[in-house]
Amino acid sequence: MFEMIEDTVGRHDFLLTPCSAEMFRITYGHTHPHRGCFGNLCEALKEYGIEPDNIPTCFNIFMNVPVDETGKVSVLPPKSKAGDFVLIEAKMDLIVGMTACSAGMSNNYTFKPIGYQIEKS
Repeated sequence: MFEMIEDTVGRHDFLLTPCSAEMFRITYGHTHPHRGCFGNLCEALKEYGIEPDNIPTCFNIFMNVPVDETGKVSVLPPKSKAGDFVLIEAKMDLIVGMTACSAGMSNNYTFKPIGYQIEKS
């Protein structure tokens, strides 16, 4: 579907599903959780007829999600720094939903927006 042309970080995640309000409630104990990335993707993709059950595990660019020798999964601060990037070339027509992670640990509790650029060839 796409080819990664350049990657200045080398650490991303394909393991975690997009966080939902339920995940924030269960994992972080939030009593009034926000909708998370899953809710954001559901909202953005519904105009294309993509239902929540059809949203797959995501390519979580810049997320640092190691699995230790016991199988424990952790969400750690990203290894990326200002100016790092990933260059991806689509190999077919795609509908891509993007959302910036709102889980505190995975973005160093800064909640800064992530810049992106889409180019047509």
